[in-house]
Amino acid sequence: MDAHAALTSRRPSCAEGVLAALLGAWLLWALLATVLTGRTIGDGAEYAALPVVLGAGLVLGRLCARWAGGFVLSAATTALALAVLVTPFYANAQAAVGVQLVALSGLLLSAALAGRPVASLGGGRRRSTTAAVVLPVLTGVLGVLLAARAEAASILVVAVAALVALALALARPVGVSRVVSVVSVGMGLVGVAGALVVVIVLARLPVWPQWLEEDDSLSWARQLLWRDALELWGEHPVVGAGPGSFVEHSDVARSEPHLYAVHSSVLQVGAELGAVGAVLFLAVLVAGASVAAQGDRARALIGVGAWCALAVHSMIDHLYEFPVVVVLAGVVIGWAGASARRGRDASVG
Repeated sequence: MDAHAALTSRRPSCAEGVLAALLGAWLLWALLATVLTGRTIGDGAEYAALPVVLGAGLVLGRLCARWAGGFVLSAATTALALAVLVTPFYANAQAAVGVQLVALSGLLLSAALAGRPVASLGGGRRRSTTAAVVLPVLTGVLGVLLAARAEAASILVVAVAALVALALALARPVGVSRVVSVVSVGMGLVGVAGALVVVIVLARLPVWPQWLEEDDSLSWARQLLWRDALELWGEHPVVGAGPGSFVEHSDVARSEPHLYAVHSSVLQVGAELGAVGAVLFLAVLVAGASVAAQGDRARALIGVGAWCALAVHSMIDHLYEFPVVVVLAGVVIGWAGASARRGRDASVG
């Protein structure tokens, strides 16, 4: 069996199975919590959509891994980057998309530079190697421009771009490196945990720090929203107050249209779906990083880095409600994880 066939035909890994089970549990809990708290199904639609959209992204990521290196995929990612750049919606969500696009450009470049055989959707004609490099680079540049629209993303994209550069240096036909996988997942999850602790500590402060009051990216409104979310979570610790309940609870959330959300995904989940939902949410973050880490060492770095960057950003913002953000994150970790055992499988048969 050749390397390309092994890559695209292998069965789902244990990590992928765990993630699928967690997404199923998340969907069931979102629906159950909606019923238990007397909310309507429409209130829980965003929570119910998350596992579906992420699952679709994972499947699409596996397909992208199959066609990596081809002109069509490179052109499609560039077109997507341009579309997001000119389509007006929440700037921080656009910035989060930009970070994922930088990761996608890295995955495309690593495939091109590793010399993987190019598959063609059009029936066998090999596309230009130059296009397979230039288009991903253009996608990366557009991703950086998008990431610059939010201060947090502009910092995170530097880290992801650095991991992409390191991955490209490692882009060789080699198998999984357990050390790289474990270290990348460990460091990424430490960053996510650190961001979570910072948010909870800041939310409990009686007065917002002066240096944050002067920073437009973490305004005083965020502290009030976070504090209201912790208060609501404290009143309904296990099940939560139900999907859509936060905006009814918080005077700040009702004061301005753009303040309708907690601006912290984990606090939003905790307030509306309780401790059960928060644990499932954090477990999904861990499982997603584990899926990305199943790939060879180069792609594992990119996948884990991009996934954890989104998780860190989501601690201070509401990003998982935007399908384009979630599906791209799924594509990245699905693509990264799909390269697992490529080198070892290539020697079989």
